[in-house]
Amino acid sequence: MLPLFDNILRGFNFAFLVIILGLTGSLIAGQMDVHARVNMALFASVFGLVFDSFYAILANFFSIFAWPIVLFVLDFLNFVFTFSAATALAVGIRCHPCTSQSYLDGNAILEGSKDRCRKAQATVAFLYFCFFIFLAKLIFDLINLISGGATGSGVGIGKRRQPTIAQV
Repeated sequence: MLPLFDNILRGFNFAFLVIILGLTGSLIAGQMDVHARVNMALFASVFGLVFDSFYAILANFFSIFAWPIVLFVLDFLNFVFTFSAATALAVGIRCHPCTSQSYLDGNAILEGSKDRCRKAQATVAFLYFCFFIFLAKLIFDLINLISGGATGSGVGIGKRRQPTIAQV
């Protein structure tokens, strides 16, 4: 079973990832052209949902899935994907006020729409929220990995194995 702190962070992340999924789905449904940056944000949210939220359910009920090295690798990938998606989308929309019509018309992702501008800016904000949650989880996973070993067997740095009765 995963620690309570980890599950609380996963719960917040689940809510943020569902919001991102809805916002990016709405951006994709209303777009005239294909925008790779919006697609990357959608990929990051789906990857995060599958390998953070749904995998956590398995890891909570079946201890074979709760290996610290696996959790660390998955959280690292989520960390990288959310950061790259948030940064790519932020660079693509250039985060100006949504009231400037010249800004809206000159941006390929926004396609001249205030609604798309607000959705894209909200997506960037929630992606960065998820990025910081994944950063905290990555640090937490690294501490668990160092203290408990790669497989969670309890043999890590600074821990000595006690002799069994057969060895005495």
